[in-house]
Amino acid sequence: MKNLLEMKNITKDFFGNVVLQNVNLNLKEGEILGLVGENGAGKTTLMKILFGMPIINQTGGYQGEIYIDGKLVKFNSPFDAISNGIGMVHQEFSLLPGFTAAENICLNKEPLKYNFLVEIFGERLKNIDFEELRKRAVRAIELLGVNIDPDMWISEMPVGHKQFTEIARELERESTKILVLDEPTAVLTEKEAEILLTSLRNLARKGISIIFISHRLQEVMDISDRIVVLRDG
Repeated sequence: MKNLLEMKNITKDFFGNVVLQNVNLNLKEGEILGLVGENGAGKTTLMKILFGMPIINQTGGYQGEIYIDGKLVKFNSPFDAISNGIGMVHQEFSLLPGFTAAENICLNKEPLKYNFLVEIFGERLKNIDFEELRKRAVRAIELLGVNIDPDMWISEMPVGHKQFTEIARELERESTKILVLDEPTAVLTEKEAEILLTSLRNLARKGISIIFISHRLQEVMDISDRIVVLRDG
């Protein structure tokens, strides 16, 4: 099976401090790749490069090449990565507490509907189609295979459900084919972690490729098809 993602000879330094040196990583369709290493080994920096995070360009960029489906890519922002089918769930939550789970899952991708004011003031006056928004959010939750109330406010959610909502938001984009999870079980109970690992296996069977970063080595051993170890970059 051909590689969906290839990262070749990735090198990165922060003002002379080399944090990644000639790192090579590849990922196949429907594969779960475990990425492990000590704190400071370069795991998160490598994924920030893949996701086009601004901090990378702001600190001089990187050396090396990234290929998606055999095509050379250079991401200048996360929007570039998203448009190429990459979704990333970071260690820190980026949910809006005053919005529901469904609203967060479809944030910045809200379906719109026509109203008569559009004829006068233009497209900007379209309304959010909340019924369609909820349907799309429910589909993403069902794809993940977890039990989340789409109408619950984020501010009222248990921590585990917030993590599931973050992942469902990435899955709501039908174009997502690579999912990067940075310590996704760190905030979960043992039972919630088991549910998530089962869900990730199901996603992989549906063809979504997953990069799974974790310090919980037993989880990495249980879920990964292959494991990459980073040591001092």
